[in-house]
Amino acid sequence: MTRQDIIIVGAGPAGLIAAGKLGKAGYSVTLLEKMEQTGKKLRMTGKGRCNVTNSRPKSEFINAFGKNGKFLHSAFSRFFSNDLVAFFQQNLHIDLMEERGGRIFPVSQNAHEIADKLTQWATQHHVTLLYNHQCVELLLHNNRIQAIKCKTPNGLKTFETKAVLLSTGGTSYPSTGSSGDGYLLAQQAGHTIIPPLPALVPLTTKESETFKLSGLSIKNAQVTVFINNKPTHAIFGEFLFTHFGLSGPVILTLSRDVVENLQKNKAVYVEIDFKPALTEKVLDARLIREFVRHHNKKLKNIMPLLLPEALGMLCLEQTGVLGDMWCHSVPAADRKKLVQWMKHFRLTITGYRSLEEAIVTHGGVCLKEVDPITMQSKIVSNLFFAGELLDLDADTGGYNLQAAFSTGWCAAEGMLSLLTQL
Repeated sequence: MTRQDIIIVGAGPAGLIAAGKLGKAGYSVTLLEKMEQTGKKLRMTGKGRCNVTNSRPKSEFINAFGKNGKFLHSAFSRFFSNDLVAFFQQNLHIDLMEERGGRIFPVSQNAHEIADKLTQWATQHHVTLLYNHQCVELLLHNNRIQAIKCKTPNGLKTFETKAVLLSTGGTSYPSTGSSGDGYLLAQQAGHTIIPPLPALVPLTTKESETFKLSGLSIKNAQVTVFINNKPTHAIFGEFLFTHFGLSGPVILTLSRDVVENLQKNKAVYVEIDFKPALTEKVLDARLIREFVRHHNKKLKNIMPLLLPEALGMLCLEQTGVLGDMWCHSVPAADRKKLVQWMKHFRLTITGYRSLEEAIVTHGGVCLKEVDPITMQSKIVSNLFFAGELLDLDADTGGYNLQAAFSTGWCAAEGMLSLLTQL
């Protein structure tokens, strides 16, 4: 049996930053990772560029996590985006830069740099990092964890410890190691698991096969979600038509609300405004100008001036406006049909893609059972949680990674406080 002061399960962003902080404080730390590499999901974030955080104020971060955001008030007060940026620059020697929407990336545009240097920082502070170690059981006695049992390439192995941090991630992208192991371990300790659902996930639509728009990216559109015929959320930005429905930044952000309501068997559809900068009246005036300018051309030949080609053809098909009509003879009623279609294109949402395609997981360890200051279990005194394993998920934009780093940092502080009392 191996003895360590601290066992950390999961070498993602939360586990790595906590391990390095604890190792630097002089404690013996073993970091157990079920995969053959650290931070496999971290290396994929931001399309491989790693959107580590955001420059927006704390209040916007809290709002990005919805109703559970208040849990992060303390963690963000003690380790927030400015602290993370300073940590990367001073400890990891990684330069960062800010992009559109306050999103912060490494100057290298390489997520591997973040994962590799976090790993180096941990091991430099004498953290023992063991790969291909899958934790399968918490061994408890008198409401405390005495040891952890692992599957290893050489069979079962037991690690005795004074404190445990679970930072295994959720269930999204299970190929990276986030396959729900942490939920089972947390349940062994008596914790409640809010059923995991995909969050930030592509959506399926009833009309996807009919429209044949797969691969078409729309850069500037307003997408509004309707639940039981009532508008709930609207976001401007970029999205993508796929063979199954919709994806892209705007859709992923809206999906959090959509998935929750689909689970409640509510009717959901989205309405897309392809010309959000123009009112219907202004758009109609633009059509008139184009029809006058190209009066001797057929309508179908000028549609690419208004919409991407495939979308323009679909517009004519759905509105019933004849593409072979000369521009100088388009009736006002047909113009109105075109305007209505461009401003109110509707798609029925039938479902969402699996957890394997979700960026993060909605659900996880119930926050009521975790101390928001120390990340310590309220059920088992020497058990701590950090990262996506907790019931926390936010919009895209660096919010989720910041939460992982913040909760990992605070969990390390909580463990330091506990160990000084032993």
